[in-house]
Amino acid sequence: MKNPAQLLRLKKQWDGFTARHPKLIRYLVYVSDHSLVDGALLDLTVTDPEGNPLHANARLTAEDVAFLQALRSVLDGKD
Repeated sequence: MKNPAQLLRLKKQWDGFTARHPKLIRYLVYVSDHSLVDGALLDLTVTDPEGNPLHANARLTAEDVAFLQALRSVLDGKD
């Protein structure tokens, strides 16, 4: 069973994150609606405060896409 207090804290943190980064959230929603398909390349670069880029990528499979869709449903509250 999930701890309701932890879920509530996570929900508050999520709300704060979406308020601080609305363009990022809109971008992620757009990408998940249009581009997360079997065979798509998910490519991510994060630059740390010292300017060092950290890079990773993954080619999505049908199973990956199904997982990401399920995760989005949970985050959207659409069980």
